[in-house]
Amino acid sequence: MRFTTSTSIEYPTGTPSRPSHLRQSNARTLLRLLRENSPCSKADLVRLSGLSAPTVSSAVTYLESLNLVENLGDGESSGGRPPEMLRFNATHGYVAGVDIGGTRLRMVLADLNGRIVTQWATQFTEKQRTPKAVCGLIHDGLKMMCQDASTSLKKVLHITVGAPGVTNVNSGVVLSAPNLRDWNDVPLRSMIEREIGTEATVENDTNLAAVGEQWRGSASGIENFIFIALGTGVGAGIFLRGHLHHGANWSAGEIGYSAVHGQPRRTIEVHQTGQMERSIGGLGIEAEWQKLLARERRSTPELAKLRATEIFDLAVDGDRLAIQVVNSTSQILTDCIVEMSLVLDPEVVILGGGVGSHPELCRGTEKLLAHNEFARPQVRSSSLGTQAQLHGAIFLSLTATEARLLA
Repeated sequence: MRFTTSTSIEYPTGTPSRPSHLRQSNARTLLRLLRENSPCSKADLVRLSGLSAPTVSSAVTYLESLNLVENLGDGESSGGRPPEMLRFNATHGYVAGVDIGGTRLRMVLADLNGRIVTQWATQFTEKQRTPKAVCGLIHDGLKMMCQDASTSLKKVLHITVGAPGVTNVNSGVVLSAPNLRDWNDVPLRSMIEREIGTEATVENDTNLAAVGEQWRGSASGIENFIFIALGTGVGAGIFLRGHLHHGANWSAGEIGYSAVHGQPRRTIEVHQTGQMERSIGGLGIEAEWQKLLARERRSTPELAKLRATEIFDLAVDGDRLAIQVVNSTSQILTDCIVEMSLVLDPEVVILGGGVGSHPELCRGTEKLLAHNEFARPQVRSSSLGTQAQLHGAIFLSLTATEARLLA
């Protein structure tokens, strides 16, 4: 996995640091290098870190005492004594990622290299959509995954949860999630930590997807981009200068509340779904499809129950009404992208979510944006698909565990 590394200074100027602080600093640098370059030798670590051989040897011994480094034995010799090869112990602990969707709960368990070892999912019943019930499901799912991975719940070092609504990351409170039940000012982080006994982070689900796409998806290496998710809900994750942008009140990217051209403007109410979400969220697309079927007297039980992605599939096959649905959806989405681009000027817009990542919607949106002389960012489909949120959750959990590994 990719971590940002920096070279430690063995003899800093100014106020001297205590030896324990120096050891922690050096160990942290070497641990990151091991995670990026395993397997490698102590000589490799000396070269990569700029630290002296005795300092590296001492830090490696310390990391071995914490069970964070595995000794793989001798490597290949280039003429002299064979080097001793080392590897980061990725199974020293695990991290978990959770995506609370509008209709289901999805979870993954990953080792400390970010490799997913198992996953678990369940559909919500109406009674399971409350905050307390969801926390119970998360606990059940975590126990099931630990059992599947033949590990202990005590080895799960951190869990990151994506919530479908406005979320205060600092306090861990979900301010509003209108697609769920009774999700207003929910102290989700404290509820999860109390339920599971594991440190937790709570973040907006679309923001997590944006993190996932930058870590190992379509936005890798891109500092200024917008991830737009269309599924049950509609939202955006915004990266500016390489950092996730939350805004002053944690509502940056809540584009589901944006106005739709041609529709009467309504007052924004945080505990209700917004106008754009009602128009091009999954349910809105399906409602528009059913309205067109009724108008054309084409409605049949089979056609009326098609989901949004299936309607888009029909458009690929040339169905006239399905093409009309794709075109209207693309126009609303394009209007939103243009307005955001005039303010933020992103390099790339990534379309994701169960509905948003459909190739036909991407093509329609790209075609409309191409008419502009500017405010026409490159459009890409999510490479992680519906797993983007979970990859983002893993990354945040791995980041949160770094300091704890050396405790």
